[in-house]
Amino acid sequence: MAIAPAPLPTAAPILPQPQAGSLSYATIENPDRARKVSEIMAKLASVVDAPAGTPEGKIATIFFDPRCPYCHKAFDALHGRIAARWVPVAVLGEPEDGNRLAAGILTAADPVAALKATFEGKGGMSGEIGAETAAKLAENFEAFASIFAASPALRPGVPTMFVPRPDGRVAIMVGYEPGDDAKMRAVLAGS
Repeated sequence: MAIAPAPLPTAAPILPQPQAGSLSYATIENPDRARKVSEIMAKLASVVDAPAGTPEGKIATIFFDPRCPYCHKAFDALHGRIAARWVPVAVLGEPEDGNRLAAGILTAADPVAALKATFEGKGGMSGEIGAETAAKLAENFEAFASIFAASPALRPGVPTMFVPRPDGRVAIMVGYEPGDDAKMRAVLAGS
């Protein structure tokens, strides 16, 4: 008997967008817990923007809404500079619009090019979202929501970046400001 995929959220929360100087930051201090969280996130539907063979411990996971201007700025700053797994979630405005764009990115022949084109306003999927893609987007949304349910001190927002540290801990950065790419490189290097 087949199990029906979880429905896409019909009423996504409208998350406050970070204002200048409002980056929210936390760390998963326990390396075992950080590893488990990273393993779960590695299984989410995403676009991997990293050179082949990049070790898992060097790939940041970034939750983004395809309509988010801060996510766009983060992509512009990080693309080709930091290995990243981009996990789409429709959390701003009308979820159906965001889910269609996310589905277009995930199902594209070249997902990195589709992500870039979407952020540049040059394209996006229109039409129906298949059951498999809908289930993946619902799973991404559940993972995103659980982050903030488990960490009430973090202010919800996109992008939300999980950056692995060489010591096994994971830094969580919510929001994006110019220069945060340097902070991410420092975290990846262990500074």
